[in-house]
Amino acid sequence: MPLCAYCPHVAAVHPRASMTAEHRVLVIARDRQLGIDVVDTVEALGFTTRGPVGPMDADAIVRNYASRGLGTCAVVVDHDPAIASGVLHQSRSLTGLVVVAVGRFEQSRDVAALLDAGAVDVVRVDVAADELAARLRRGCTEAAATAGSHLSVADLIVDIARRTVTKQGASVALTRTEFDLLVCLVRKADRVVPAGDLMREVLGHAADADPHVLTVHIQRLRLKVESDPKNPALITSVRGIGYMLVTECGT
Repeated sequence: MPLCAYCPHVAAVHPRASMTAEHRVLVIARDRQLGIDVVDTVEALGFTTRGPVGPMDADAIVRNYASRGLGTCAVVVDHDPAIASGVLHQSRSLTGLVVVAVGRFEQSRDVAALLDAGAVDVVRVDVAADELAARLRRGCTEAAATAGSHLSVADLIVDIARRTVTKQGASVALTRTEFDLLVCLVRKADRVVPAGDLMREVLGHAADADPHVLTVHIQRLRLKVESDPKNPALITSVRGIGYMLVTECGT
């Protein structure tokens, strides 16, 4: 039976006034119809919702959200706890993402396994609408609290608060300018950032100043974050305009 059939009080619950853009929910489901039912239910509770998407497509979406510093609550709807566990393992390195598992989890060991794997909550499909709304608000709040403190792209994780960078788990030593350049590019991933903007925002120079200084900093940054600095795939040059950090670089 669809999840919405278990929530007869959805129409009577209106938390929409307390919702914000940070209450972002991604519904992940193998069963598309069940996923659509859940999306309808969650949207009726006032959440900004995307989906349903399959588990294979979810990874790219949540990584894109993480690279942009967006908090997301992923709702994995499946009666097989292994599916939710798979999503949790894929997203283990991402910040700003929390996972709520929804299913017919009758065995306590399944619930325990999901919580141990990192789920912020495990919800049965027969949960009441007001309780579901409260649980999702908590998940979204937790996601929003950590979003933006860490940014991830390819095999890099950037910790904004600590001003540290790791590549495949290993620490990368960056100068202050290199770090600021990387953060600026990551925040605008897959978009061309004009050289003049980088000169002004990061280096504190006039937009029409000598671009050679920026070129040198970019070259030094590439030496530290690119898998093959001679053939950069992460930080690419856009001739005559500026630079772009590419999220699908295959590193």
